[in-house]
Amino acid sequence: MLGALRKEKIKSILFNDKVVSVSALAERFQVSEETIRRDLTALEEEGVLVRKHGGAILANKVLGDPATHVLQNVFVENKEKIAAVCKPFIQPRDCLFFDSSTTAYYVCKEMPDVELTVLTNSLSILNLLAPREKINLIAVGGSLLKGRDCFTGRSAISFLSLFHVDKAFLSCRSLSMADGITEARESIAEVKQAVVQRANRVFVIADHSKFGKTSFTQICGFDHIHDIVTDQPLSAQWQRFARERGIRLWNPENPYTEEE
Repeated sequence: MLGALRKEKIKSILFNDKVVSVSALAERFQVSEETIRRDLTALEEEGVLVRKHGGAILANKVLGDPATHVLQNVFVENKEKIAAVCKPFIQPRDCLFFDSSTTAYYVCKEMPDVELTVLTNSLSILNLLAPREKINLIAVGGSLLKGRDCFTGRSAISFLSLFHVDKAFLSCRSLSMADGITEARESIAEVKQAVVQRANRVFVIADHSKFGKTSFTQICGFDHIHDIVTDQPLSAQWQRFARERGIRLWNPENPYTEEE
């Protein structure tokens, strides 16, 4: 197995299990423990993990903010599940906003080829949708945040004030019942804050690993959220919490149907 592919698989294991051991990884990938140590050192430099004696733990800081190229290759199957659940919500002639998250990128990959207006501050999504002739694509400009491939800043927020959208699809770094929807970077959160105020319906798209955690800065409280789309059913506590606030929960086992 190529080293790059092995490191991507280690990321997926770490994001799921939160902790890895050198010996277990060496046995799993049939390589030496020294090779695994080098992999973990490289991933530590990316900000994905913190090395510990005999292994590593997930870097779980409130300011933890891995680069887009890191996030795009972890939990891929989970993001694809979320994208499939989101697809029926996108209807012809909708005006949509997609944030710069990799989850939103996967939703756009699955988007039907119909007439749509799409606003986004994501460089990756702009490049993905540019060839699609039926989509009226509007770039939310601003200062390019390198490493996250998105535009932020006062000019981006000012530009967003000119528009309203039918639906906004937003991911986040964390969701907490006590602290709401949170992000690692203030500049990214500010753009999402502006969008929440300009959308008729706000979808939070987040895999199960993000629940019950808090990151650096708040995007909004749950009173601004209409729908949450996840890759698997949430706990009974989260389901009760959402129901009490009128938030609809969607996942592969509970997808949207036109009868609803």
